[in-house]
Amino acid sequence: MINKIKIAIGVLVVGFFAVSFLTPSSPQTADLGQVLDRTEFAIGKYSEHLDTTGVTEASDDQVEEFRGFLVDVLNSDPRFYEETQGLAILEDAKFLGFADTNSNGVKDTGEEDLYSVEIDEENNRLIGTDMAGNSTGLRFSGTGFIAGMLIGNLIGRQRGAGVSKGSFSNRTVGARSSYKAPRSARSGGLRAGK
Repeated sequence: MINKIKIAIGVLVVGFFAVSFLTPSSPQTADLGQVLDRTEFAIGKYSEHLDTTGVTEASDDQVEEFRGFLVDVLNSDPRFYEETQGLAILEDAKFLGFADTNSNGVKDTGEEDLYSVEIDEENNRLIGTDMAGNSTGLRFSGTGFIAGMLIGNLIGRQRGAGVSKGSFSNRTVGARSSYKAPRSARSGGLRAGK
């Protein structure tokens, strides 16, 4: 009887290790809460920059400059994603975050999409969606005239791509307090340590 129990335990242990090592691990997912917090932070800081440089209209050049600034903010310490994150602004003004494995700032073949961020003008919110389809939102106040110019440029891009003001009204998002990133994504953020 004891030998049968030992054999059964041995089979279970070998089976556990085989499953653990042979099952591919799921890719890391970026924490949408951190993505939205850092996007809001970047909008505010970039707006201050535009104000101090006397910019009166946010052009496509400023949007591209903002994209680069947001990438720096997303990758700043403390990091919440192990690999370097890249960011593309799509034709409809959606921000597409991706794992920039070679850190060249360009989405290359094989670099995994991580999340998207969209601007919901009608409800004054940013909507973050991970690749599993989980979404959460963050309301923003519009942070002033300069931020309004930047957001206005992006909203103009949305309209040009056929995205109407009410397109996001029926979008269901989970409360930020209920969104839990996978454990691998939770490691800190700009507000960590407060």
